[in-house]
Amino acid sequence: MATKTAEKQVRLRLVHIDFWSALKTSFVVSSFVSIILAVVSLASWGLLTVVGVLGKIDELVNAMVGTDGTGLTDLLSFPSVLVFSILTAIVNLICGTALGALGSVAYNIVGRITGGLRVGFTND
Repeated sequence: MATKTAEKQVRLRLVHIDFWSALKTSFVVSSFVSIILAVVSLASWGLLTVVGVLGKIDELVNAMVGTDGTGLTDLLSFPSVLVFSILTAIVNLICGTALGALGSVAYNIVGRITGGLRVGFTND
C-alpha cells in the first residue's frame, strides 16, 4: 500500500505587478483579440454578402425611403468594411494595452495600501 504524501501549502502575498510585464502581456492579448475581431468582422461581412442579406436589406430600405440613391451595399463595400475593421483593431489594441498597464498601476497603489492579495498554493 502506497502512502499519500502530505501536501505542503504555501501562502503568499501578491504585493506588486511589474508595469512592463503587464504592458507586454496586455499588448499580446490585445493583439490577438484585435486580429480575431478583424477576421470575424470581415468573415461575417463576406457571409452576409454571399447569402444576400445585405442586398435584401438594401432593397427594403430603398422601398421604405422610395429612392434609388446610395444604398446600403454602396455604404458597406469591402474597402469601407476593411478600413473600419482595421481602425477598430488599432483602437482596440491601443485601449487594451493602456487598460492593462493602468490596471497594474492601480493594483500597485491599492497593494501598498492594503498589503496585497493573499494567495494560497499547494504542492501536488
